[in-house]
Amino acid sequence: MKKLKIVSFIVILAFIALSVSAQKKYTLRVNPDVENKMVQNLSIVLDIDFDGKNFLTDLSMKFDMTNRAKKDSLFLFDVICTEIKAKVDMDGMKMNYDSKNPGSDELSKQMRITFGKITNKTIKFSLDQLGAPSGITLPEGDDDFPFEKSIYIATQLPKQAIGIGDSWTTKGVSDQSGAVNETKMTLIEVNEHGYKINVEGKILTGAKQVGYIRGFCVLDKKTCMTKIIDLTSESMMLNTKMKSFIKYN
Repeated sequence: MKKLKIVSFIVILAFIALSVSAQKKYTLRVNPDVENKMVQNLSIVLDIDFDGKNFLTDLSMKFDMTNRAKKDSLFLFDVICTEIKAKVDMDGMKMNYDSKNPGSDELSKQMRITFGKITNKTIKFSLDQLGAPSGITLPEGDDDFPFEKSIYIATQLPKQAIGIGDSWTTKGVSDQSGAVNETKMTLIEVNEHGYKINVEGKILTGAKQVGYIRGFCVLDKKTCMTKIIDLTSESMMLNTKMKSFIKYN
């Protein structure tokens, strides 16, 4: 009987602890340290099927990212891409590029022209307290780098305080396709490593869903900067099927 009472007491305490944890609210705001360099790795895989042909791009980039100052409500960042590696398979025609050891063939030279524009050069952008980036400035002479918005993959934060299980929605428009990404973000875990957020979204053209986005991200516990992302998306538009896999850490 005594053991039963002890077990019952432990169960009650556990229930109370879980209830308190579930009720706790968190106000998520970006607050990076000034002059603290963050090293980030980005991996993007694009798998595209079009007109019976397959195009596969496997891109990895390494960045040094530093918050230089805060101006009004914006944090001003400098980003330097220190390394780029790319593997491209264009329906059987394969190309490789390594910024540390670029090849001398014509295809490698063309890739060096594209990626060399940002390698070891400063890119600037701003970030507000809710995680929205703006003012991306590429190095002089490079106005069309295709992955400029991947330099920092922002997590848009909610204005209201949230608890575990609470959700908020974000919307964005693709510059390339014009499709709308409508994403539901849900806080699912808080621990010493940060805030883990589940990501589940729709890719829309008008009212029609043409694809999905799934995965998760982790925000730093202290700064609320995005430190881990693992996302998968798939869409079908204009007879083009595209899958993408994005990892950021």
